[in-house]
Amino acid sequence: MNQLCFEGALSVKSVIAHRARTVGEVWIDKAKDTKDIDYILNRCKTRHIAVKRMDAEVIAKKAKGKTHGGIIAFASSRNYDKLEDLHLPEAPFLALIEGVEDPFNLGYCIRTLRAAGCDGIILAKRDWTSAEETLMKSSAGTFDELPIIQSDNLAETLATLKGNGVKIVSALRTPFSQPMTKADLTSGLLLCIGGELRGLSRAVVDATDLSIVIPYPTTTKVALNAVSATAVLAFEVVRQRAGAV
Repeated sequence: MNQLCFEGALSVKSVIAHRARTVGEVWIDKAKDTKDIDYILNRCKTRHIAVKRMDAEVIAKKAKGKTHGGIIAFASSRNYDKLEDLHLPEAPFLALIEGVEDPFNLGYCIRTLRAAGCDGIILAKRDWTSAEETLMKSSAGTFDELPIIQSDNLAETLATLKGNGVKIVSALRTPFSQPMTKADLTSGLLLCIGGELRGLSRAVVDATDLSIVIPYPTTTKVALNAVSATAVLAFEVVRQRAGAV
């Protein structure tokens, strides 16, 4: 097993709490004793994951950063989910993030979507293995918590969703775009957000049922970055579904 090293309490707690990857062992600073460590020890015992209490210097040499807090875990790369295996609610809130290549920014998007109650995320197929340690840290562990589907054919994936009654809603400025506050975001939907450089692909644009924009109270015409747009749009979905339309 090609093992990655996940650092810090949030990342390690997520690695051992969810079954998105195979966990090798956990190292904990032998001089530390915290509530997070108690949780990790108990969870590892339940899951029969090996734990080693190590000297701080040994952990520091193995860790890539300085924010590990004396806790690291060795685990495989993530196992991704299949669309057909998801158990979705009647009106699912799904998201597609496209063209966000920086793992810090993608992690921030994932963290925001988890906080907003997103039921699953779709990404274009790509090998994120070398960036997973960063993704776990920037997403505060939610990279392993949320169902994530990697699609090698977005047109086909979106057609499947549409066939199951999911509306494709894209953050996209067109002559027919609606302000997000005027659009109905209460039904089952896939919220599609593109990166600043390339935006959404033709496959996503062609599948779009509804284009929405974030209304500005100013004459500013610049687009928000993907992280900011994700936060604004995701919590507009939350607002509407809470009955505050």
